[in-house]
Amino acid sequence: MQLNIQARNAEISRTFEEWIERRLWFALSKFGGRIGRITASLEDINGPRGGMDQRCRVEVRLVPSGKIEAEATDIDAVLAVSRATNRIARRVRDTLERERTKRRRKYPIPREKGHSDEGYGL
Repeated sequence: MQLNIQARNAEISRTFEEWIERRLWFALSKFGGRIGRITASLEDINGPRGGMDQRCRVEVRLVPSGKIEAEATDIDAVLAVSRATNRIARRVRDTLERERTKRRRKYPIPREKGHSDEGYGL
């Protein structure tokens, strides 16, 4: 899993960059080999004018193919990173779950004759 952090119109300290890496790793490492590359971009939209202008955009490239994106804008860069990380983790989980469900429908497990699924909610 490769990780790339970019800053546009904003300066980030090495400590903050390391925190972003840990945050993304914690949220996405459970998906293991399905994630090829993660790119996180931080941007100060309004510059020195202030306001809700800290944007974090996260892009995940899946293995073997696919791209998932999430973004969040907030007054604070930490909050923007946290919200974008939560969103991308949810989207990756949902995407992989949909793929898993499609495979199960495409290749169902054969059942033995006379076997009943009653009582198991199936």
